[in-house]
Amino acid sequence: MKESHFQSLFHHQPEKFEKASNIGNTSHIIPIIDLAIINKDPSNRLGLVDIVKKTSETWGFFPVVNHDIPLSVLVEMKNGVKWFHEMDTEAKKQFYSRDRSKSFLYKSNFDLYGSQPSINWRDSFWYLYYPDAPKPEEIPVVCRDILLKYRKHIMKLGILLLELFSEALGLSPNYLKDIGCAEGLFALCHYYPSCPEPDLTTGTTMHSDNDFFTVLLQDHIDGLQVRYEDKWIDIPPCTWHFRN
Repeated sequence: MKESHFQSLFHHQPEKFEKASNIGNTSHIIPIIDLAIINKDPSNRLGLVDIVKKTSETWGFFPVVNHDIPLSVLVEMKNGVKWFHEMDTEAKKQFYSRDRSKSFLYKSNFDLYGSQPSINWRDSFWYLYYPDAPKPEEIPVVCRDILLKYRKHIMKLGILLLELFSEALGLSPNYLKDIGCAEGLFALCHYYPSCPEPDLTTGTTMHSDNDFFTVLLQDHIDGLQVRYEDKWIDIPPCTWHFRN
């Protein structure tokens, strides 16, 4: 395959890109879900549930702060993802697979053979957290410890969010958990390598996640957007996760 033809696989048509509409627009500020509200005073839970309900109905997306995941764990998790993707190609090659039955696999563009005309400029690794987490020896050494550590924290946060979603629906706190919504958990860890023609491609194209809900660990780099009232809204990098 010629290099020019290979690169064309990543080219996206200019008309596919839309500029965000929220620059300087204060009406496009997404409410923050501050879990310290209920940690300090459980009587505030009803008010927090109401915020979750309204934000989920209007945005379908919200930042979460004071979630009790130590900042050191978040930083180490992001570093672990980076360290894996920046290993030598030969070291990573043993983990490359498109077999979704594996607990840990490294890949690029899971929908590479789909119908879309262009693919994303992105590499990823996929890790099954629950119910059948891989054995430690199946995880690359460079990110093994943090993936196992992060699993415990993110599962706890996920359960709490399921409780809030259940209550926002007017149901008992354990409803979504009891019907099986907490029985599957996986991490999809993306890496966006340096691109020689960044104006012609994109790291992640428009999509809707196909899981029940996603907990996103954002880094310091711009680019995340969500769709709101038929317009794309920029989500600033969330470099803080705790407030006083």
